[in-house]
Amino acid sequence: MAGGKFLAPDQPIFNPNILKDSVFLLIVGAGLNTCSSYVSSQDIVQRFTTTTDMKKLNKMMLTNGALSIFIATVFYLIGTGLYVFYSQNALPPAAQQDQIFASYIAYQLPVGITGLLLAAIYAASQSTLSTGLNSVATSWTLDIQERLSKKEMSFALQTRIAQYVSLGVGIVAILVSMVLANGEIKSAYEWFNGFMGLVLGVLGGTFALGTFTKVANAKGAYVAFFVAAVTMVCIKYMAPAGSVSIWSYSIISIAISMVVGIPVSMITRKLDGDTSKPVKDATVYHN
Repeated sequence: MAGGKFLAPDQPIFNPNILKDSVFLLIVGAGLNTCSSYVSSQDIVQRFTTTTDMKKLNKMMLTNGALSIFIATVFYLIGTGLYVFYSQNALPPAAQQDQIFASYIAYQLPVGITGLLLAAIYAASQSTLSTGLNSVATSWTLDIQERLSKKEMSFALQTRIAQYVSLGVGIVAILVSMVLANGEIKSAYEWFNGFMGLVLGVLGGTFALGTFTKVANAKGAYVAFFVAAVTMVCIKYMAPAGSVSIWSYSIISIAISMVVGIPVSMITRKLDGDTSKPVKDATVYHN
């Protein structure tokens, strides 16, 4: 409390302006970012498909939620511990905001423990990267390439295409990481959540349109996606710095998707004479 780390002095618990930082906005914005990733991030969605029924899926989600809260708490406690430690000890000169934990590992932990911890971090990173690469390659091969191909692709050809896609995405990821490492990003955590809200928030808005309404159709979803994407890019790169909090990106994306998608869907359904209803379990409504 004394150091302003529990609640920043300039950050209220609730701000009526939802575009400005507040504890409430942080919780809601981060929550919507997470929800958007769970409905649109291919690596997570692929894990859902490994379950055999809804009962197991619900059990998996509850277990994941409990573990996520526990792990997030541990991570934040690590940050708290580092803050206390370096309040009493000198911080290495080269350590920036996102390098403090790495500096602590390199300079404070005993030899041997440092190696084991670094090996664990690299193993976890490799697991996350391989999952992402596999998801992108699989999605491209089965959802895009197979539809574009006029002939049925053999398993060998699918595998070869997936390998090339993995290689290409891996190279792009390395180049992007080099740019970010040498850029002027003060906090990788805030940058990542801003990116999540910017990209996944738009996809989450499309998902919400189809899930929480009975009138949504493909035309409404496409228009809503386009309008939300253009709006978010304008907010991100054209709005004055600090005028819109990164934690509000998902809220804005989902709101735009609903406000634009619902009337467009209703109008296009009327023009097309479409009176169809969503199939069972396609929405939150059961009939």
